[in-house]
Amino acid sequence: RHAARLRQFLDELGLRWQPQRARTTGRALDRTRLRALVTRGDPRILIARTPVRRTDLFLGVLVDCSGSMSAGDNIERAKRFAILVAEAVRPLPGVNARFFGFTDSVIYDAGDARDCDVVALESQGGNNDAAALFHAGNVALGAPQRAKVLVMISDGLPTECSVASLKNLVTELTNRRGIVCSQIALRKLEEECFPHHVVLDDHELDVAVARFGRMIGDLCRRVL
Repeated sequence: RHAARLRQFLDELGLRWQPQRARTTGRALDRTRLRALVTRGDPRILIARTPVRRTDLFLGVLVDCSGSMSAGDNIERAKRFAILVAEAVRPLPGVNARFFGFTDSVIYDAGDARDCDVVALESQGGNNDAAALFHAGNVALGAPQRAKVLVMISDGLPTECSVASLKNLVTELTNRRGIVCSQIALRKLEEECFPHHVVLDDHELDVAVARFGRMIGDLCRRVL
């Protein structure tokens, strides 16, 4: 149910109105058809607009796998939300989703929406959020999609990189690379490194999914 709701938000990203010329019904006059009207009596002189879906989105999901994620069942909550995203985007054409896990020393490739392996991720070690985000950013830059979004699912601050370096990287990717960076926080944040984030509340998952969907939708529309 939650995946279906998120899918609706993401699917609406691709809704566009495309002008169709030479129509007998429409909302605007097609001045290029006036000659045909005068010389041949052709009544097709209006421009209609029809909705078409052309979603063009790269969505990268990064799961914090540090040791602190074992507290409060956070690693399982993070994996469930990542699977929710995979279920939501799997049937959507034009959406390329990639999944990653990371610690302070390893970045795991957890597959795509059709073969999502986040269930195999385990919590251990520290976390280098900047290194993981940098890696996922390079993957996003190599993708052909126009809109590029990175979502980090984590429970707090990095341990093996500075908060300042993470904030600077988010700014660099957003302002200079055109990559939208956001965060799913598994608990209330001590310090906000991502300007766009949603706190995941399992007791109000409908609300969290709706907020996440609207946030991603608003950010992607600026690019698309």
